[in-house]
This record gives sequence, C-alpha cells and structure tokens, in this order.
Amino acid sequence: MRRRLPPLEQIEAFIQAAEAPTFRVAAERCALSPAAFSRRIQAFSAFAGEPLFERTGAGARLTQAGRDRLDALKPAYLELRRAAAGLERREGPQVVSLSLSHSLAVGWLIPRLDRFRAAHPEIELRLRSERGSADMRRGEADLGICYSDIDLTGLLQTSLLEVSVAPVAAPAVAAAFAEHGNLREHRLLAGARPIDLWPWWAREAGMDPTLPKAETYDLLHAMYEMAAGGFGVALGATPTVWPHIESGRLVRLPLPQVAAPGGYRLAAPADRRRRAPVAAVWRWLEGEAARTQGLAAAA
Repeated sequence: MRRRLPPLEQIEAFIQAAEAPTFRVAAERCALSPAAFSRRIQAFSAFAGEPLFERTGAGARLTQAGRDRLDALKPAYLELRRAAAGLERREGPQVVSLSLSHSLAVGWLIPRLDRFRAAHPEIELRLRSERGSADMRRGEADLGICYSDIDLTGLLQTSLLEVSVAPVAAPAVAAAFAEHGNLREHRLLAGARPIDLWPWWAREAGMDPTLPKAETYDLLHAMYEMAAGGFGVALGATPTVWPHIESGRLVRLPLPQVAAPGGYRLAAPADRRRRAPVAAVWRWLEGEAARTQGLAAAA
C-alpha cells in the first residue's frame, strides 16, 4: 500500500529547521512554540524512517539523509508556494494583506488610505493588527511593517520610517509643567516596548535618568489617550503621536526630542513580494514614508 504524503506543515517545518541557525529561530519563523515545532520535526522524521538531524556541540545539523531530503523537497515546496500566491481572483479587486501594529495603523497609515484608494482602486488593502512577523511567516499577510526589534530573518526588508521620541502632554498638564519644569512631579507614561524608555530618553537628552517608574501600555494609542485625558506625561513617538499633536489634544513639552535607534522596517516573503499587487503596495508605502520624512524635516 502506498504511504500518504506528510502534511505540508511538516515539510515546511523541516525546511525551516534545515536552514535556520537554531530550532528556536525556525520555530519563530513558523509561528510555533518550540514544543509544537519539535513535534512536527519528530513526526516528519518518523515518516522519513531515518534520522534527518544529528546533535552536535553547536546544536543540530542535517545528516546525509536530511540533506538528500532537503535537496528533493525544497524546489517543489517553493514552486507550490509560488503557485498558491498566483491564485488571485480574476474579477473584482486584488486583495493584499498588510500587518502592522495597531498604533502605527491608527497614527500613520489609516489617515493616508484615501490616497492609496485613489492611486490603486484595483487593490483591496486589508489590515491585520500584528506587531511581529508571525502573520507573514504563516502566509496570512503579504507584507508587514515591523519595528526594528522584530526578527525579520529570511524576509525581504528595507528601512521605512525613522522614529524620534519626546515628552508630550495635554495642554493643561503642559502648562503646569512650564511653571516648575520637574518631570518627577508628574505621572510618567510609556509604551511597554522597549522597557525603561524614560531613563533611556533622559540619558540621550543629557538629563538625570533617575525618574519615577513609568506606567506602561501595550498600545501606544491607549497611552496617548491617557495623556490627552490629562492623566500624565507620555513619551510620544513619531509618527504615531502626530494625529494627537495636530489635533491639539497633546502638545510637546519644552524638552529635547531624541532620535530612537532602529525605526520601522517594511518586509515581505520573497514570493509574495514578486506579486504585482504586493509590489504596488510596497512602492506606495515607500513613497508615503518618504513624503512623511520630508514633512518631518520641514517642520
């Protein structure tokens, strides 16, 4: 009796394990926990009927049988992914899925979507709220905008948006600060990532970094809303803070603005990037980012 083929998920896990520097990195690329990833590798090895990896002092490496399997499977796997990417609807708009953080979507992208619709009426852009790269690695997003602390290994990527940070507050809080100029007398608000952002900002600004512990928020938009409500001084980051500044709900305090390391990066799996609609969205995002940086430089 002929054996059934192994699930595509097991083949994908094997290829990632063979090419990633560690199994942990391979698990992250497949958006799996280490335990779940290990089970897939074990299941695929059992199907193969022979050891595909061997343990060394530096970790795991392919056996000769594993290398033979990789050489045989990888071209077919990549061709299948290319074919799947080409299954686009022939009628109606072409759908492109973009993942990015909630805060960047609300603070930067959504206000610009009218321009995208005008430039590309043939493309339906769907947004996924995902800070990391998991949606792209699972194939659920065609491309994504990620901060520089996200692992984008194996994806096509380019710098997109620079980031700078400065203290911001509601007008009434800013007026109170102007009277005494002491941050220690205010409730400090910050994003949850990266940690200890206020001490870092103070050191970069040439100020005393011994500040009260900040109250942190997973969503920058929630932090900005708390600050706009008069509940503290937030460390605002461009470009996500701009809508609140432009509306007047938040104002800059008379304190230094500091360039943050890294910034936002645009990324996509290579096979998705080759699709014409995805390439069009990629180019439009690069153009909008350049326009954004130009406006920031002129401000």
